[in-house]
Order: sequence, then C-alpha cells, then structure tokens
Amino acid sequence: MSDQEANSVKEVVKEFTEADNAIKTVFSKVDPILVVRLIFDEKAKKENIYTLEIILKPEQDTQQIRERVISVTGMAPGFYLKGTKMVVSHSLDLDLLKRINDLDFVVSIKGSLYSAGGSSDF
Repeated sequence: MSDQEANSVKEVVKEFTEADNAIKTVFSKVDPILVVRLIFDEKAKKENIYTLEIILKPEQDTQQIRERVISVTGMAPGFYLKGTKMVVSHSLDLDLLKRINDLDFVVSIKGSLYSAGGSSDF
C-alpha cells in the first residue's frame, strides 16, 4: 500500500470517528447502526418502516405513552416486561428519532427495518 493510500484510509477512519462521535452526542440513547441506516435512507430519499424496541424507565404511564405514539405515528405499540419495553413499527426518519431520543422516560432505542416476516436485528 502506498503512502497516499494509507493516508486516504487514515482520513476515512478519522472522518468516521468524528461522525460516530457526533451520532453518539446527538442520538445518545440510540443504537448508532439505526442512525446510519436512516442517514442512508435519507440520502436515497427512501421512507422505510422500522420496528423499534424502546426501553423505558420503570413505572411510566403506558396508556398515555400508547395514546401519544398512536397520535404521532398512527400505530399502536406493544408493552412488555412490566411496561419497561415498548415495541412498535412505523415510518421513521431522523427528526422523529431525535424526538424519541429526547424523551426523558426513554432509556435506549434499537431498531431494524420492518419485514413481513417480522424478523428483526435485536
């Protein structure tokens, strides 16, 4: 590998590290892979449905959260593990993901592309 190629690789790693740090700062509760997928969707002008697994702080009003999710997305979430895990599938973009990330009662967010077979990455 030439010095120029090695420098190009180092530059890619440097820029990726900067992007990864920015993602972790802005989307602190989100699996970074989900953010990257949404960035690719945005660049390709695609609107995909994602299944989200959202971990919530204990003792939340799940009925109020359910109504809020339905009013924003039109989809009804399922709650598990005594209301600390919510699963819902809906159209998702970076702006909506940021709104979810910033909710006080949200601990973490994972997501995968929705498929008719219902499989997911988590």
